[in-house]
Amino acid sequence: MDCTPIEYRGCELSVIVRHLSGEFVATLLIERPGGVRRAIGPFRAFPTAQAAASYAIEYGKAELDGHLAVRGPRVALSS
Repeated sequence: MDCTPIEYRGCELSVIVRHLSGEFVATLLIERPGGVRRAIGPFRAFPTAQAAASYAIEYGKAELDGHLAVRGPRVALSS
């Protein structure tokens, strides 16, 4: 299930919801001006597609508002 994209703070938020093993998981796409896209997810499972999509959209809004904790870069180490 693909949800209708929404505009938020000059960006487009789109959600792709998949049905897996009786539950629904969502992946969020954030498209910034200039066409740069970023995928976040998949998020945890929800009992309905609407719940999964709503969570992803709210997560995207929080990300764009700067309310999420800043995560440091992940560094791969080789031996």
